[in-house]
Amino acid sequence: MVKLPRSKKDEQEFGPGKKEYVVCPECNSAYFDKSWHHLLHEEKSSHLQKDKKVVFKTCPACNMKNKKMYEGEVTVILGNIKIKQDVMNSIKNSDEMARQRDVLDRVLWLEDKGNTIKVFTSENQLAVKIGKKLSSAHPGGKFEVKHSKDEDVSRVLVEI
Repeated sequence: MVKLPRSKKDEQEFGPGKKEYVVCPECNSAYFDKSWHHLLHEEKSSHLQKDKKVVFKTCPACNMKNKKMYEGEVTVILGNIKIKQDVMNSIKNSDEMARQRDVLDRVLWLEDKGNTIKVFTSENQLAVKIGKKLSSAHPGGKFEVKHSKDEDVSRVLVEI
Protein backbone atom coordinates (compact mmCIF):
# COMPACT_ATOMS: atom_id res chain seq x y z
CA MET A 1 0.00 0.00 0.00
CA VAL A 2 1.40 3.37 -1.01
CA LYS A 3 1.21 5.99 1.73
CA LEU A 4 0.24 9.42 0.41
CA PRO A 5 1.56 12.59 2.04
CA ARG A 6 -0.85 14.45 4.29
CA SER A 7 -2.64 17.40 2.80
CA LYS A 8 -2.24 20.89 4.26
CA LYS A 9 -5.91 20.73 5.28
CA ASP A 10 -5.24 17.58 7.35
CA GLU A 11 -2.28 19.26 9.03
CA GLN A 12 -4.40 22.31 9.88
CA GLU A 13 -7.36 20.25 11.05
CA PHE A 14 -5.56 17.59 13.10
CA GLY A 15 -2.26 19.30 13.94
CA PRO A 16 1.20 17.74 13.72
CA GLY A 17 1.89 14.08 14.53
CA LYS A 18 1.59 13.03 18.18
CA LYS A 19 4.31 11.37 20.23
CA GLU A 20 1.81 8.95 21.77
CA TYR A 21 -1.07 6.81 20.54
CA VAL A 22 -4.47 8.46 20.92
CA VAL A 23 -7.59 6.31 21.24
CA CYS A 24 -11.10 7.73 21.05
CA PRO A 25 -13.14 6.34 23.98
CA GLU A 26 -16.41 6.80 22.04
CA CYS A 27 -15.73 5.08 18.69
CA ASN A 28 -12.41 3.29 19.39
CA SER A 29 -10.59 4.91 16.47
CA ALA A 30 -6.86 5.37 17.01
CA TYR A 31 -4.45 8.14 16.04
CA PHE A 32 -0.94 7.06 15.02
CA ASP A 33 1.37 7.59 12.05
CA LYS A 34 -0.06 11.13 11.73
CA SER A 35 -3.66 10.09 10.99
CA TRP A 36 -6.75 8.42 12.47
CA HIS A 37 -7.28 4.70 11.83
CA HIS A 38 -9.64 1.93 12.83
CA LEU A 39 -8.41 0.48 16.11
CA LEU A 40 -6.16 -2.46 15.30
CA HIS A 41 -6.31 -5.86 16.91
CA GLU A 42 -3.16 -7.17 18.58
CA GLU A 43 -2.23 -9.50 15.71
CA LYS A 44 -2.36 -6.64 13.19
CA SER A 45 -0.46 -4.13 15.31
CA SER A 46 3.02 -5.69 15.29
CA HIS A 47 4.48 -2.61 13.56
CA LEU A 48 3.37 -0.36 16.44
CA GLN A 49 5.94 0.65 19.03
CA LYS A 50 5.21 -1.11 22.31
CA ASP A 51 6.90 1.53 24.48
CA LYS A 52 4.70 4.43 23.35
CA LYS A 53 2.19 5.91 25.76
CA VAL A 54 -1.55 5.58 25.05
CA VAL A 55 -3.89 8.46 25.83
CA PHE A 56 -7.64 8.65 25.46
CA LYS A 57 -9.08 11.65 23.65
CA THR A 58 -12.22 12.18 21.61
CA CYS A 59 -11.60 12.00 17.85
CA PRO A 60 -12.59 14.93 15.60
CA ALA A 61 -15.75 13.18 14.30
CA CYS A 62 -17.05 12.32 17.79
CA ASN A 63 -16.14 15.83 18.88
CA MET A 64 -18.30 17.22 16.05
CA LYS A 65 -21.19 14.98 17.10
CA ASN A 66 -20.93 16.03 20.75
CA LYS A 67 -20.88 19.73 19.81
CA LYS A 68 -23.73 19.27 17.26
CA MET A 69 -21.44 20.48 14.48
CA TYR A 70 -21.59 19.05 10.96
CA GLU A 71 -20.35 19.62 7.41
CA GLY A 72 -23.18 17.93 5.53
CA GLU A 73 -26.95 17.99 5.96
CA VAL A 74 -29.32 15.83 3.92
CA THR A 75 -33.05 16.47 4.11
CA VAL A 76 -35.09 13.59 2.69
CA ILE A 77 -38.79 14.25 2.14
CA LEU A 78 -40.76 11.07 1.54
CA GLY A 79 -43.82 11.23 -0.68
CA ASN A 80 -44.50 7.56 0.07
CA ILE A 81 -43.86 6.47 3.67
CA LYS A 82 -43.68 2.81 2.50
CA ILE A 83 -40.13 3.35 1.17
CA LYS A 84 -38.85 4.71 4.50
CA GLN A 85 -37.09 1.49 5.54
CA ASP A 86 -35.37 1.29 2.16
CA VAL A 87 -34.17 4.89 2.58
CA MET A 88 -32.92 4.20 6.13
CA ASN A 89 -31.05 1.10 4.90
CA SER A 90 -29.45 3.11 2.10
CA ILE A 91 -28.29 5.78 4.57
CA LYS A 92 -26.88 3.08 6.88
CA ASN A 93 -25.01 1.41 4.00
CA SER A 94 -23.55 4.74 2.87
CA ASP A 95 -22.39 5.38 6.43
CA GLU A 96 -20.71 1.96 6.68
CA MET A 97 -18.91 2.39 3.33
CA ALA A 98 -17.72 5.87 4.29
CA ARG A 99 -16.36 4.61 7.64
CA GLN A 100 -14.47 1.83 5.88
CA ARG A 101 -12.73 4.37 3.63
CA ASP A 102 -12.05 6.93 6.37
CA VAL A 103 -12.70 6.40 10.07
CA LEU A 104 -13.65 10.09 10.49
CA ASP A 105 -16.11 10.16 7.58
CA ARG A 106 -19.53 9.20 8.92
CA VAL A 107 -23.16 9.95 9.63
CA LEU A 108 -23.10 11.83 12.93
CA TRP A 109 -26.80 11.64 13.76
CA LEU A 110 -30.28 11.32 12.23
CA GLU A 111 -33.53 13.13 12.94
CA ASP A 112 -36.59 11.09 11.95
CA LYS A 113 -39.76 13.21 11.78
CA GLY A 114 -42.18 10.85 10.05
CA ASN A 115 -42.05 11.66 6.35
CA THR A 116 -38.95 13.87 6.74
CA ILE A 117 -35.52 12.49 7.61
CA LYS A 118 -32.55 14.75 8.34
CA VAL A 119 -29.07 13.26 8.14
CA PHE A 120 -26.04 15.12 9.51
CA THR A 121 -22.57 14.06 8.32
CA SER A 122 -18.97 14.80 9.28
CA GLU A 123 -18.01 15.49 5.65
CA ASN A 124 -19.96 17.45 3.06
CA GLN A 125 -19.01 14.98 0.30
CA LEU A 126 -20.78 12.18 2.19
CA ALA A 127 -23.99 14.24 2.31
CA VAL A 128 -23.84 14.73 -1.47
CA LYS A 129 -23.14 10.99 -2.01
CA ILE A 130 -26.13 10.01 0.14
CA GLY A 131 -28.36 12.44 -1.75
CA LYS A 132 -27.20 11.18 -5.15
CA LYS A 133 -27.65 7.56 -4.10
CA LEU A 134 -31.21 8.16 -2.87
CA SER A 135 -32.09 10.24 -5.91
CA SER A 136 -30.85 7.61 -8.37
CA ALA A 137 -32.57 4.77 -6.46
CA HIS A 138 -35.87 6.66 -6.53
CA PRO A 139 -35.98 8.64 -9.81
CA GLY A 140 -38.57 11.26 -10.62
CA GLY A 141 -38.15 13.31 -7.46
CA LYS A 142 -36.22 16.46 -6.67
CA PHE A 143 -32.48 16.58 -5.95
CA GLU A 144 -30.75 19.79 -4.98
CA VAL A 145 -27.32 20.62 -3.49
CA LYS A 146 -26.45 23.96 -1.92
CA HIS A 147 -22.88 24.74 -0.84
CA SER A 148 -22.58 27.49 1.73
CA LYS A 149 -20.18 30.36 1.00
CA ASP A 150 -19.91 31.43 4.64
CA GLU A 151 -19.34 28.03 6.22
CA ASP A 152 -18.00 24.62 5.19
CA VAL A 153 -21.47 23.05 4.99
CA SER A 154 -23.31 21.43 2.09
CA ARG A 155 -27.06 21.09 2.29
CA VAL A 156 -28.77 18.45 0.17
CA LEU A 157 -32.50 18.19 -0.48
CA VAL A 158 -34.00 14.96 -1.79
CA GLU A 159 -37.74 14.63 -2.42
CA ILE A 160 -38.78 11.11 -3.35
